[in-house]
Amino acid sequence: MLCFLCGKKIGLFRSLVDQQYCCAAHRSEARLASAQALRDEDEHEPWSVSKKDRKKQARPNGSAGQKASIFAFLTVGALLVAALMLPGPSPGTAFPPVSLSPGVKRGMFERAGDAISDVVRSSAPITLHHDFRAGLGDWTTVGLRGSKVDDPRGWSSAAAPELVRPGSLRIWKRSVSLQNYQMEFQGQLERKSLSWAFRASDERNYYATKLLITKAGPQPNAGLLRYVMLNGHEWDRVQLPLPLTLERGANYRVRVSVQDDHFITYVNGQVVSSWSDKRLRRGGVGFFADEDDTQKVAWVSLSERDSFLGRMLAHFSLIVMPGAGAE
Repeated sequence: MLCFLCGKKIGLFRSLVDQQYCCAAHRSEARLASAQALRDEDEHEPWSVSKKDRKKQARPNGSAGQKASIFAFLTVGALLVAALMLPGPSPGTAFPPVSLSPGVKRGMFERAGDAISDVVRSSAPITLHHDFRAGLGDWTTVGLRGSKVDDPRGWSSAAAPELVRPGSLRIWKRSVSLQNYQMEFQGQLERKSLSWAFRASDERNYYATKLLITKAGPQPNAGLLRYVMLNGHEWDRVQLPLPLTLERGANYRVRVSVQDDHFITYVNGQVVSSWSDKRLRRGGVGFFADEDDTQKVAWVSLSERDSFLGRMLAHFSLIVMPGAGAE
């Protein structure tokens, strides 16, 4: 596990209390930027629930959340004990250990941390990954607006088969039946935006999000645009400023947490948007781009959160111990 802020590996003891940041200072620094983004969001969202109402709604579930956190912590502890008693992974496993030089010996706690990772990964309900090298057979074929023919830009490029240039919306067919999941991908802005969709059942029903360069210059120049597509009609378009500086040609890692009616967006590990909507209950992920605004996507991963273990792991990732940036 790597720190979302500095990219350094998180130590074993730190990972037991915080799986996102390597120290309390980095969590606080990220929280300050995230809080600013959320304050800006509150100022621009006419239909969003007020902070006071959110707190009132959260209180009845407080005790249940604490119990679930304790249960999750004990479960991971049990996985640790089991991992120490099990033999190491055999050659050819899906998640091989990180190779080290022969002169470096790994300690007991480091080996235990690797064993826990192997057990958790092997027990994960559904984890999908696509890097586009195998083609677009798993992606829907979508016609251009007003036409039954496929997008002539074709997405793929013979010069760079590991990358795609989205055109008309295509949806990952293996993800369409899912409801709760975490989507993560790496993309590149070539001109001014990076676009994606989630909870997409078809080209007429999905949530759309765009990461935008809103103005020239090195100052914070980013924005986030989102809207809902229902039965082919666009609803509730909102654009928010972000405390980020985006560059053309740079790669960005985007993560979207989709849980029931709540959606959280991260850019390079930083929270940039958190909002709720109940109109679309199920659907997969996809990519699209405006005709005059090209972009590139290198890969996409999807972790399902509907099963018991998926929900437990999702909840455990939100545990914040005292001293680790808790409010």
